[in-house]
Amino acid sequence: MKKLFLLLVTIFAISVTALAQSQRVTGIVFGEDSGEPLVGATVMGVGTQTGTVTNIDGVFDMLLPESVKKISVSYVGMRTQEFDITPGSQMVINLVSDNKLDEVIAVAFGTAKKSAFTGSASVVSAEELNKRVATNVAEALVGTVPGLQMRGSSGAPGSNDGKINIRGIASLYAETDPLVIVDGSPYTASLSNIPQGDIESISVLKDAASAALYGARGAAGVIIITTKRGNSEHAKVSVDMKWGANTRADQDYDVIDSPAEYYEAGYATLNNYFLSTGQAADRANLLANTNMTRFLGNYNIYNVPDGEQLVGLDGKINPNATLGRTYTATNGQQYYLINDDWTDLAYKTALRQEYNVSVNGGTDKSSFYASVGYLDEGGIIEYSSYKRLSARLKADYQAKPWLKLGANVAYLHSDTESNPNMDQSAGGTNIMYFCNSIAPIFPVFVRGVDANGNPYIMSNEYGQLYDFGVGNRENGYGNLPGNVTLNRPFLSNSNPLGANRYNNNSQSGNQFNGTFTADFMLTPWLKANISSNVIWGNTIESKYDNPYFGPSTNVNGRIQKINTESMRTNNVQTLTYTNSFGEHNVNAMIGHEYYKTTTKYLSATATGGFSPEIQEINAFATKLTSAGYKQAYNVEGYFLSGQYDYAGKYFGSVSYRRDASSRFAKDHRWGNFWSVGGAWIINKDFLQDKAWVNMLKLKASLGQQGNDNIGNWNYINTYDIAPSSPTDMAPSFRNFGNEEITWETTTNLNIGVEFGLFGNRLNGSVDFYNKKTTDLLFWISIPESMGARGYYGNLGDIRNTGVEVQLNGGIIRNKLVSWDINLNFTHNQNRILKLPESKTLDLGGFSQSDASRTVTSWYHEGGSMYELFLPEVAGLTEDGRQLYWMDSDLCTESNGVYTSVTNRPGTKRDLTTTDPNNATKYVQGSCLPKLYGGFSSTLKVGPVDMSVAFDYQIGGKMFDTRYMNYMDPNSGPNGSNWHKDWANSWSATNTTSDIPRWQYGDSYTVYKSNRFLTDASYLNFASFNVGYTLPSFWKEISNLRVYVQGENLCYWSKRKGFDPRYSYTSAASVSAYNPIRNISGGIQVNF
Repeated sequence: MKKLFLLLVTIFAISVTALAQSQRVTGIVFGEDSGEPLVGATVMGVGTQTGTVTNIDGVFDMLLPESVKKISVSYVGMRTQEFDITPGSQMVINLVSDNKLDEVIAVAFGTAKKSAFTGSASVVSAEELNKRVATNVAEALVGTVPGLQMRGSSGAPGSNDGKINIRGIASLYAETDPLVIVDGSPYTASLSNIPQGDIESISVLKDAASAALYGARGAAGVIIITTKRGNSEHAKVSVDMKWGANTRADQDYDVIDSPAEYYEAGYATLNNYFLSTGQAADRANLLANTNMTRFLGNYNIYNVPDGEQLVGLDGKINPNATLGRTYTATNGQQYYLINDDWTDLAYKTALRQEYNVSVNGGTDKSSFYASVGYLDEGGIIEYSSYKRLSARLKADYQAKPWLKLGANVAYLHSDTESNPNMDQSAGGTNIMYFCNSIAPIFPVFVRGVDANGNPYIMSNEYGQLYDFGVGNRENGYGNLPGNVTLNRPFLSNSNPLGANRYNNNSQSGNQFNGTFTADFMLTPWLKANISSNVIWGNTIESKYDNPYFGPSTNVNGRIQKINTESMRTNNVQTLTYTNSFGEHNVNAMIGHEYYKTTTKYLSATATGGFSPEIQEINAFATKLTSAGYKQAYNVEGYFLSGQYDYAGKYFGSVSYRRDASSRFAKDHRWGNFWSVGGAWIINKDFLQDKAWVNMLKLKASLGQQGNDNIGNWNYINTYDIAPSSPTDMAPSFRNFGNEEITWETTTNLNIGVEFGLFGNRLNGSVDFYNKKTTDLLFWISIPESMGARGYYGNLGDIRNTGVEVQLNGGIIRNKLVSWDINLNFTHNQNRILKLPESKTLDLGGFSQSDASRTVTSWYHEGGSMYELFLPEVAGLTEDGRQLYWMDSDLCTESNGVYTSVTNRPGTKRDLTTTDPNNATKYVQGSCLPKLYGGFSSTLKVGPVDMSVAFDYQIGGKMFDTRYMNYMDPNSGPNGSNWHKDWANSWSATNTTSDIPRWQYGDSYTVYKSNRFLTDASYLNFASFNVGYTLPSFWKEISNLRVYVQGENLCYWSKRKGFDPRYSYTSAASVSAYNPIRNISGGIQVNF
């Protein structure tokens, strides 16, 4: 009892002492603009981890140690501020709105305040990124950054396939990917390697004033990614964990999904053909049914009574027919034929889980940021996934008053699993192609019938039996009565759902990224900086085809191993002068940069495997091929820049860079790039009496940037070397080089206005730009008889002009609710100004297929880069055949038949033909959209926050290749699926239709014409985020938030299934990997 009494006395004494050393701090927080109390504002003791949040009346009340002299107050949309504590009285705090003009932008070799920035740039903050679920952070920029478009991206986990364009496409043959800079150094690896949680901000530089210092590589724009750093005296621990489901995001075209309708459509195309040959109705019915079954490889999955046909004279499925056909094969086995849903079996719901933990802190001399992250993203088809383990340590230390050292080291390991042939080829193991195209009558599995008459999926020692479309084979369907063999016409001897179970396509990657910096303060106004970066990457890829099923059965399995190693170094030295003379402020910098990248490639292929369990080259009998090479590329540049401002009202900037690229010959290697810019904050001279004008800024810039992105060695003749004997190698000519080629140059003019009105409730910017690219790196074709297909030269000019608008509105800001809306849109016009005379002299232009060889464009001076060159439909004949226009000025006549030349565009439409091969081709106008951008909204009600984001495109055209394939009456008998629009085709009872008659043998019912040009407008529901911040309940936790978010949720376009987001010209006939929708829930905790 005595010990207990002493313990209680001690506890009481400690408590009294602690209270005596504490102070009570109370107050109320208002928004300066609205004058309303702010609910949920965070109040922290400076230098402590003790804090609270304001209640519904904006009031806070907390205990702090007496040694604490200041509090820090923060709120969404407001500037974080510190205030002196006033003991014994209630503090009244007015928070100022966060003026976007004062935010810091990452620019070339440094940072700049937005108020002093003369160029054009967009900044995406960590707060905005956290609203998205993005493995590849580039996807979060679409619809957020004005002027930015992304095409060709794949939904495969960990993919980096997307092509980004900023303010249009500025080259015909050179690549136009923007330069990516991560923490000051060029970055060419996958953006999926950078965890979203490590990113502090992303700046997108669009004009010369912002990007000219990157000279050689900045013509297509620059994306600067800045990772987080330590920024507080006391360590802050952040944990973010999320779990979610990945599902298929794209839509199927409105294709036939009923076996009955498919047989009816197949019957119709054949019945119409036989009727057109003069057959009687009953005879045509018999021939159509018989030939349909034969064309479909005898895959009739209906039991039909003897003496009756599957499809009747009325074109409908026989009501006496029953779905599911049982038959006894010639081998005595009973089989059961029934269709399967290939799409349902191919796709799945997959788990996505991500964990990120970071710690940041510092002292008056140092700061640090450390993070560890893990991502496990399952694919929406079997055997596809991406796993990423990452770690980063970023620190700096003020070693001496004149010396500051920094290091930023990151490591990443990734494992990617994918299905074979996940591309846009129509291969037998491409599961996407199968699901897109196969008719809904074919089974996935081989089924038998048990003793009770019940169907079951047959199996062997390897598992379930899959139907590879070839009957009378081991582990397949037996022959039908009459020794009739099943032979699926659609890619027989293949079944990706079966074959891919035993195949393996995996990739393992490791990356080390290290940056080391040293700052030397030579004088109070002169600083030297040395920065060195090294990025080492290694990727090992293994591709295995099994010996049991699929294309490698005849060689007892196949394996390919690929090893790619890259080393990139970047070294920068700068000397910066900063000084002020009264109201004159000057900043000047000179510097040098040297960038080099080296890539080593090694691969080997072998066949004849010992066992599927040993997937290594040495376990295969025949070593077929091996390859290895080394590539190198380097750029060196000298640069200088200067910034000036007077009284925070007038700003000027200049920059100059001289670059050399290893992709050009010595005499043409160097290029000069420059920029000038100016800005004026008008409201500091005028409109000062207008309280509703918070900021009005006029800016302009002009400059030049370069592009050398055509690959290596195009300035010299190149040769291949191949064995000439068992002991010797000999060279053979490959391609011509051109020593005269040099940079293509983009001259970039930008004029813009930035504004903040009505207490900054309405703010934004308007930018007008003109980008002219001259001396295009142009591919000049030559006759192949000369030993090559062509070479590069500097010929031609292109211009992109446009306007970008960014608007941000604070609709409601009071003590309980804040509601913001953001909108941006861009209009870009692309024009070809000049082409080589050899391309225009005879025909006025030239035609060329797109990269997928799907459609052809016409290139001519005054036109756009993407003007499709196609025949045009002219309605239907009286019997329902497609008509095409002809230009009589381009036609010749022979025996009453007109034939048009097709190597130049027509203008007149005064003749018609049913043969599109004889039809005239016409220029269809630009495929590019008239307007594109995004809009979003953020709503906060007390502790609840919500946001949504959309991106959109208005106008433009795309060639819908898949719809064309679905509308071919000749493809169905080959086992391909059809669109339901077949039922709306022209017929004797539907003569007003504009869809040609549905008849087998009509060769030109579908042809690449403007019939399949489709409006490319779309609206995409990109993301949503809903969160709830819990009230403070433990002093060690400064913030606890639970949330639900979604990504890539839904889109609307002109036709169901048609997705214009992935190309400028044509919708691919085969999807490489369908886009993924994600719905996740998570928790964020800050300690």
